[in-house]
Amino acid sequence: MIILVLLLIYLPINRLVNGGWALSLSIDKHIPLWAPAIIPYLLGSFFFVAFPVWASLYAEKGEFEAYFISFLTATIISYIIYLALPTFVIRPEVNSQDFFSRAVALLYQNDYPHNAAPSGHTFYTVISFLYLKLWKPKVWVISLAIALLIIASTLLTRQHYLLDVISGLILGIIAYWIGRFTQKKWHLKFAS
Repeated sequence: MIILVLLLIYLPINRLVNGGWALSLSIDKHIPLWAPAIIPYLLGSFFFVAFPVWASLYAEKGEFEAYFISFLTATIISYIIYLALPTFVIRPEVNSQDFFSRAVALLYQNDYPHNAAPSGHTFYTVISFLYLKLWKPKVWVISLAIALLIIASTLLTRQHYLLDVISGLILGIIAYWIGRFTQKKWHLKFAS
């Protein structure tokens, strides 16, 4: 429940913040809008709610707590960055009327172009992937492929620039290690 509340706090922050910096590099101009990428992008959004529920039910004692600390760390740090150092994305116009393009246009209408760096889709995906790799090592190749698809979709839907993704990768890795360190140091056992 706390994780869902943390995720929902993003919405008012997304609407309150404006201005800031567009962290566009010259390479970003060469990344096309590929509307079918909306599918893994939306899958990522579902995954960020479903994975914590699954983890709370199936992770071993102390493992969910480490995941929760990682999730909490990344979320709080990202919200502080969104408010203190606002970033945004300049999105392309969506002119096509196919199903995928309409879905991208709907996303653009409902998710303001702010809070770009660090990419939440990226850091939540990284944290989830690293814990899934730890807990279920037999499926790491499949989970890596899904993680890479979700991260690529943030660029191909033009929701993020490359620097947003890189900062999301860094934040996800740091948050993962903070959760693991905290678990080992204090032998967390409070929710599983």
